[in-house]
Amino acid sequence: MRRPFNRALHATLSGWLVGMLAMGPAAAQQQHVPLRLIPRTLPAAASPRIAVVAIPLDPSLEGEALKLSHWAEQAVARSGRLELVRLTDALDATGASAREAKAVEGNAAYKEGAKAYDELDTVKALQSFDKAVRAYEQADLSRAFALLSRARVMKAASQVANGENKAAELEMRAVLAVDPRAQFNPNFFPPEEVAFVEKERKAQLAGAEATLSVRTQPVAAQVFVDGAFRGVSPVTLTGLTRADHYVTLVAPGYSVLEGKAREGEASFSLTRLPVQQRTEALMERIAKEPDGEDRDKALRELGALAGVQQVLALLVRGGPGNAPLSVTGLRLDVADGHNLAYAVGPQVPRGDAMATGSEAFLTGLVAQDAAKVGGKPTTHFTGGGGVSRRTVGYVLLATGVALLAGGIYFGLEASSKSDAFKTAPQGSTRAEDLKSTGKTYALVADVGVLAGLVSAGAGGYLAFYKGGSGSSSQAAPSPAARRDVQARDPKPIDQALPMPPPPARTEPAPKANATSTPPAATPPPAKAAPAAVTPPPEVVPAFEPPPTPPPPAKKLTRKEREAEARREREEEARLKKEQREQEEQRKRDEEAKRKRDEEEKRKREDEEKRKRDEEKKQRPKLDEDDLRNY
Repeated sequence: MRRPFNRALHATLSGWLVGMLAMGPAAAQQQHVPLRLIPRTLPAAASPRIAVVAIPLDPSLEGEALKLSHWAEQAVARSGRLELVRLTDALDATGASAREAKAVEGNAAYKEGAKAYDELDTVKALQSFDKAVRAYEQADLSRAFALLSRARVMKAASQVANGENKAAELEMRAVLAVDPRAQFNPNFFPPEEVAFVEKERKAQLAGAEATLSVRTQPVAAQVFVDGAFRGVSPVTLTGLTRADHYVTLVAPGYSVLEGKAREGEASFSLTRLPVQQRTEALMERIAKEPDGEDRDKALRELGALAGVQQVLALLVRGGPGNAPLSVTGLRLDVADGHNLAYAVGPQVPRGDAMATGSEAFLTGLVAQDAAKVGGKPTTHFTGGGGVSRRTVGYVLLATGVALLAGGIYFGLEASSKSDAFKTAPQGSTRAEDLKSTGKTYALVADVGVLAGLVSAGAGGYLAFYKGGSGSSSQAAPSPAARRDVQARDPKPIDQALPMPPPPARTEPAPKANATSTPPAATPPPAKAAPAAVTPPPEVVPAFEPPPTPPPPAKKLTRKEREAEARREREEEARLKKEQREQEEQRKRDEEAKRKRDEEEKRKREDEEKRKRDEEKKQRPKLDEDDLRNY
C-alpha cells in the first residue's frame, strides 16, 4: 500500500535535484546580485537628508577634521536611517548631477553588455562594456570604483570570447595593477586565463613598492586612491603598484577633482565653487562661538544653503603633538534648530586609530533622535556662549556702577565729616569721633571706587566686546582666513602667514557678521541707570573727585533696529531664493537627463531598424525560375 507513495516521493526528489543541477551554472553567472530581504512591493520610507561638516577650532587641526568628517559619513551610511549627502555634492548640485548621470549611464551600458554576453553576441558585449568603462571613469570614483573594476573584468571576458587573448591579457594586467583583489569568475574565463590572472596577481602584490605623494592647492582635501580613502593632503602613500592610479580629491566649497597619477609627486589645483566664500564665512562664525547661540544659527544657514534637513557638526579641539582630540558632536534639525543628538568631549585618537577610536561616538550621534521637551526644540549652549557671557558682563557692569555710586557717597560723607571736624573743639570727644568716622568713610570710598572701576571695566569688556578671548584671534588666524589668504597666494601657509594680514580679516567675515549677527554693542539693563548719583550742590568735596566710569554704549535707535530687522529679513529671503533656485536647477537637470535618455533610446531603435533593413536588402532573392530549377 505504501509503494506508490514511495515512488512518488522519489520522483519528486529526483526532479528537484535535477532542477538544482540545471540552475547551478546559470546562478553562478549572476555576479554582484545583492541579497534582497525586503519584498519589492514594500515602499521605502523617505529618509532625512543629512550633511556632515567638521570644523577645527585650531587651524592646525584642519587635516584631522577632514579625516573625522569622512569617518562620520561612513557612520551615517552604516546607520541606514539617514540619507547621506556629501557636503561637497550638496554645494555643487550641477557637478554632482553630472557625475551621477555618468554612473547611471555606466550601469545601463553594463546591463546591456551582460544581456548581449548571455545571448552570445560577444562583439556587442565588448562594445557595451567598453562604453561602461568610459562612463564610470567620469563618475565619482570614490564611490563607483568597484563598478569600474567589474566592467573592466567583463570587458576582458568579452575579449577572450572574441579570441583577442593578447588584448584580454593586457586588460587583465591593467585591472590587477590598480585592483589586485579583483575577482575573475571561472565561468567567463578558461583555465589558462585564470592561471594567468593568479600569476599576475602575485606579481603585482610582490612588486607593490611604489611611493606617491599627493599635494593640493589652495586647501587640504580628502584623498581617495583607486576608490579607497587614503588620508588628507599633503599625504605620501607607499606600497602602490607601478601603474596609473585613479585619484579623487574632495574638499568642502570646492569642486570634486579626479585624475590619474603614477609614483612620484602629483600636485592638483582645486576649483572654487560660487558658494565657497559664504561657506567659509559660516564656518568661521561657528569657530568663533563654538558653544553659543550663533553656532546653531550658522549651522541652520549652512543646512539651508546645502538643501538638507539635518546637519551633523563636529567641533574639533586638540592638544599639542599627538594628544587625542576632544570633539563636540551636534546633530541639528535645520527647520527649527532642535538638537537631535549632542555629545561633548570624547577622546578621539589621531592617525590610523581614528576610524576605530571614533566609531562608537559617531554611531551614537546618528543612532536615534532626542525628543523635544514640552514640544519645544532642545538646545545646548554651554559656557563661553554669547548669551551667558553677555549676561555676566551686564551683571559685572551694574555691580561696578553701584560700587562707584557707593564710593562717591562715602567720599562725600568723609568730606562732610572733615568739615565738621575743623569746626569742632579740638581734643573733645566729638572731634575724635568725627576724625575716626571720617577716616573710615574715606577708606570705604577709596575701596568702592577702585572695585567699581575694575568691575565696570570687566563687565563692559564681556558685554560689548565680541572678540572673546582676544589673544587667540590674534595669535593664529581662523581656518577660513588662512584658506582665503592661501587661495590668493599659493605659497605654503606657514610662509604666507607669519601674522594675519589685514585683507584676510576684512573680506568675508565682516560681511557675514553684518548680515547675520546682531551688533555687538547692546544696551545694558535699565536698572543700572539710576546708579549715577550727583553730589548735593551745597557740599564742596575736600578731596579730588574720582575719575568717572566709562560711558555706556549708545542705545540703538528705532530706525537702526528696523534697519537691522530688515537686513535679517532680506538675508532670509535670499537664502530661500537660493534654495528655490537649486531645486529648480535640479528639476531642469532631471528633465534634461530624461530627454537625453529618450533621445538615445530612439536613436538605438532607429539604428537597429536600419541594420535590419540593410540585412534584408543584402539577402539574395529567389525568383520562380530558380524554384522550378531547384
